[in-house]
Order: sequence, then C-alpha cells, then structure tokens
Amino acid sequence: MTASIPGKSLPIGAIVGGIGGVAAVVGAFLAWESVSFLGTSESMTGWEGGNGGKIIAVLGVVAVAIAIAWVMAIKLPTPGGLMILAGVLILLVGILNFSNVRDDVDQANAIVAGAASVGIGLFIDLLAGVAIIVGGALGVLTKKS
Repeated sequence: MTASIPGKSLPIGAIVGGIGGVAAVVGAFLAWESVSFLGTSESMTGWEGGNGGKIIAVLGVVAVAIAIAWVMAIKLPTPGGLMILAGVLILLVGILNFSNVRDDVDQANAIVAGAASVGIGLFIDLLAGVAIIVGGALGVLTKKS
C-alpha cells in the first residue's frame, strides 16, 4: 500500500509509523499525571517523571528515523519489523508507566477525591505505540503481497 505525491510513491506504513513516532515524542513532554488541590494544579510530564518518558521519546525518534529511511528507500533488513518492535517497546513502557501513574492517582484520590488524574501525554504515548505497530504491520503485509 502506498500513498503518492507528484513524482513519488510513499509507503503508507512509513507514514503511519512516522506520525506515531512524532506523537510518541510529543506525548513524552505532555502531562502524564495531574494533581489539583485547594485551587492549585501541578502536572508531571513523562520526561520529568523518571525514565519511562525518556525511553518513549527515544523510541519515538527511532520510529521516525526508520520511517524516513523507509521513505528514502535506504536498505534496512525489514523496516516494517523494526517499526513493529519500536511500537511494541513504546506500548510496553507506556503500559508499565500507566500502571504506576494509576497507582499514584488512586493514592492521591484516596486522600482527596478527584484530586489527581492520568494526563493526556500518557494516553497519547499509548496510542502512538499502537500507530507505530500498525504502520509496521502495513509494511510487513504489503511486502508479503
């Protein structure tokens, strides 16, 4: 499957995976956890909250690099497979961090109901992992047909 622009045919898997990679990087810098109490609000990004956000950001950059190499037809052993691997790793790191953040949120909400919530950045990173996997799968399926 390819998308085309004048004079060039682009692999749709690379486009989907590349967009997912950019989303993963952006999500790592958005709020993963938010706490509000007595009129003040505090958020923690994935980048600030330990290594999870940093790992996801790096893997997002890797996914973008794979997508660029794939579009430029640079020889890679299997760009779709590499894209799937990056997406699965992002998804695993995101799920592990979601569990940790959810525990923090539950503890904060036990003290003051509704004081804490999981931030949008973590959800974006989880969706980005899925998008990267889908992009890689499109590449693998297109290659076989």
